[in-house]
Amino acid sequence: MQPDQKKIQADNEAMLQEVVQNTETGKNTLEEMMGLTHDQALKDEMMRQRNEYRRLNQKAHTALDAIGCEARGQSAAARMGVSMGIRTRTMLDKTTRNLATMLAEGSGQGVLDCRRAESDYPLASPGAHKLMQELCDFQTHAEQTWRGFV
Repeated sequence: MQPDQKKIQADNEAMLQEVVQNTETGKNTLEEMMGLTHDQALKDEMMRQRNEYRRLNQKAHTALDAIGCEARGQSAAARMGVSMGIRTRTMLDKTTRNLATMLAEGSGQGVLDCRRAESDYPLASPGAHKLMQELCDFQTHAEQTWRGFV
């Protein structure tokens, strides 16, 4: 029995929306945290990773456009929650070690979110799965990179 075309379309859109939200969270977090450090090596890595999040985000936007859907990015409430969390956790400690620890935790959460999307949307297109895997691989590597700063 063939899966319903509507279910395939829904999974495809949902997976691509997950990529958009995940990459926006990463990009926005890095942009906010860049101003908190004077460690040039950490700042350089933040910029490199932010640019990769932007690239993956654009690919997801393009894929959503191609299937006639509009990207729904990170909500204002989610952005505010992340921003408040960053401010709270860096109020008294803006050391490279603390920032890198926070970024490693965030990348690890991003990997979990990717894995969850992979299992939640099994009927998504091979292209959507490939993009999600690319994001997951990037965040796995990012987590290890941040740990190197700890």
